[in-house]
Amino acid sequence: MTPITVDKAEDVDWDAEADVVVVGFGGAGASAALQARESGADVLLIDRFGGGGTTAYSGGVIYAGGTRFQREAGFEDSAEKMLAYLEIEVGDAVRPETLRRFCEGSAADVDWLIGHGVRYSGDAYLDKITYPPEGKYLYYSGNEKSPEFAEKAEPIPRGHRAVGPGFGGAHYIAALREALGREGVGVMAHTRVQALVVSGGRVVGVEAISLPPEKYAEHQALCASASPYVPHNHGKAARAYKAMAALEAQFGRKVRVRARGGVILSTGGFAFSQDMMAKHDPNFARFYDVSHRLSAMGSDGSGIAMGVSVGGATGWMDSIYIARNISPPEALLEGILVNKAGERFVPEDAYVSLIGGKLARQPDGKAWLVVSAREFRKSIVESLTCGWQRFKYFGVPMLINYVLGGTRRGGDAAALARKTGMDLAGLTATIAAHDADIAAGRPDAVGKTEVLRTPLGQGPYYAVNMSMDNRHALTKFMTLGGLKVDEDTGAVLREDGAAIGGLYAAGMTAVGLHSNGYISGLSLADGVFSGRRAARAAAKAVAA
Repeated sequence: MTPITVDKAEDVDWDAEADVVVVGFGGAGASAALQARESGADVLLIDRFGGGGTTAYSGGVIYAGGTRFQREAGFEDSAEKMLAYLEIEVGDAVRPETLRRFCEGSAADVDWLIGHGVRYSGDAYLDKITYPPEGKYLYYSGNEKSPEFAEKAEPIPRGHRAVGPGFGGAHYIAALREALGREGVGVMAHTRVQALVVSGGRVVGVEAISLPPEKYAEHQALCASASPYVPHNHGKAARAYKAMAALEAQFGRKVRVRARGGVILSTGGFAFSQDMMAKHDPNFARFYDVSHRLSAMGSDGSGIAMGVSVGGATGWMDSIYIARNISPPEALLEGILVNKAGERFVPEDAYVSLIGGKLARQPDGKAWLVVSAREFRKSIVESLTCGWQRFKYFGVPMLINYVLGGTRRGGDAAALARKTGMDLAGLTATIAAHDADIAAGRPDAVGKTEVLRTPLGQGPYYAVNMSMDNRHALTKFMTLGGLKVDEDTGAVLREDGAAIGGLYAAGMTAVGLHSNGYISGLSLADGVFSGRRAARAAAKAVAA
């Protein structure tokens, strides 16, 4: 990807112009556009499709502390308590002072979203769960209750799900879309930005390929066919991406848009770029073709590539969110997850990305969830009776894996090891130690929550195939690295740490709070935090 260099911005025949141009209309882009408008800037928001991005398909969860909704649920949170927990999860992805600033302002960011029409509630679900059931909107969305984390930071629910039936992302984006219209933010849809325009070392605009209105519906349909919602959709998504690119090449026309104050890149990560995946995480790239992209089609790395084209540095590019759900159904949490040596390697009730990340690093990516026959039968009942939304997105994939993924039954450990290829001695020792620890009242060997511990007994057992090469186990992934930015302004940085004039990045296009390891709600929270940060700086640059 090569930038376009011009002598003077004033000499270019621009098709449109604005003070601030935001590229990518997901949660971060919408936040940036609204904040820039509130800061007095004239704003144009450009999206490759109809807007919404991955955020529209998400759970609509924002991670925040010290909110009115926590207090309604009986929890007194604070920036200090939130910081104690996030220091573990975020690590050194951002500076300590940046993380503190986020924690201190997260409740205000929720109030800002409420001001733009997003609704939240204090109705809480307090058991361990991947996503709360209908009517529940506050929950433990990370690893807060896991013993390893609870020892260091007081467990408090901070996952705030946008109110509405089903996944909250659609309601979240719908509210922000209406707010953009009320605030007079211009939106240029079905327009793919393909290059930055540079003058005197400063980004002054973008070049894009824009489709005619009569092609919008066809273009959007291709995007929708690659929905992250639909399980086992990776093959169809890859074909739709190629068809979409061909449609743009055939019918798109070239346009140039000037940005007087700056360009904000918020185009998501690079889950739809197999080449970038192979470059930055060759281990996981082995499983790319059997894994599910937990991102909208626009997340093909184009925003990151544009930043790099003008000298931008990248970071955390090998940080990949790899999700492997054990629950729902919740009965499976009482089993043990073991590798081909028959050894446990992660708490079964850990956050889905902690499980997936560690599973991907096991020998050959092999793992099985060993459960008693009683819990296996219970899991089938739970999958069939968990309500339509949870059945569709969690129950169905698990049942498919039971039937097609290579689930095995063994009357005892020897039979199970023979049918799965696990090491018999290792599996036998692990089951024996697991049950002995429970009987003796000792803590779980890998740190699973006490209430989820149940003896496996002598058999029979079931082994659910959770291996990375099992396409029916539904490995979901997205990328967490991106362009390095100034953490005070969101300006894209060069390798030497100097800011690139007129260029900013936000959300999953930039290194941020989520980059070290994702927990539910942290991406949307970072989108608001980093989007508003970049918007303030870009709007200020107009006056300068």
